[in-house]
Amino acid sequence: MPDSDSPTMLAERLQKSFEAHTAKIGVIGLGYVGLPLVRAFVGQGFSTTGFDTDATKIEKLNAGQSYIQYLPAADIAAMNETGKFSATGDFAELAAMDAILICVPTPLAQSREPDLSYVIATTETIAAHLRPGQLIVLESTTYPGTTNDVVRPILERGGLSSGQDFFLAYSPER
Repeated sequence: MPDSDSPTMLAERLQKSFEAHTAKIGVIGLGYVGLPLVRAFVGQGFSTTGFDTDATKIEKLNAGQSYIQYLPAADIAAMNETGKFSATGDFAELAAMDAILICVPTPLAQSREPDLSYVIATTETIAAHLRPGQLIVLESTTYPGTTNDVVRPILERGGLSSGQDFFLAYSPER
């Protein structure tokens, strides 16, 4: 019988929390990809925290205001009214999340390759708060192999292993 910290048990606990809608979701990057994703999770009843480094975005969201043209302020206010949404710049709260989705920009460099500096910086922040049982999902647009070749090694520096202690996935926004 596997012990309570085995990869199988961690995965089963995570799956059950998703099925029961008790999983805590963290979305890093509250732009045109991250904020609609937050809305989708809140709409499904998940407690969702939006993380961003832009204090103005955080203030507006927590006040029920929108800064994205196609997302009405009424939608933001409705998310706030559920009690299942908050926005913060306190990345220490990542430790409480069951799933963390990375939705940061990957602008194209002059060479036409994605600039991964935001992904790398975000992953380093997650690594500082990573705990067993978490699911980390790269949503940012990038080339194949980024999750395994760039994100995974950063997350594993602290001694936890992908597939054993935490789970790692890639979900392209397209």
